[in-house]
Amino acid sequence: MSTETRTRHAVRSPEPSEDLEPLRRQVSAIIDAILSETKPEEAPVREQLRWHVANNPGQPEKALLNHLLSVSTTVQDDTA
Repeated sequence: MSTETRTRHAVRSPEPSEDLEPLRRQVSAIIDAILSETKPEEAPVREQLRWHVANNPGQPEKALLNHLLSVSTTVQDDTA
């Protein structure tokens, strides 16, 4: 199986992988740090991250990736 095929299979595979646990712990710590902030001007960003976490239960890496992609798109739209 080629690397590309394995990567596509891994992305589509809904089965939890023990290999992801260290990454999930790190990502969860990052998410917790972001959500523990209290700056009022960052409240919309935290709310959006909470939404992504709620919509990707058990997959904090996917939640953070989707959040970062949506923030990146928003920033690009604002600068255009």
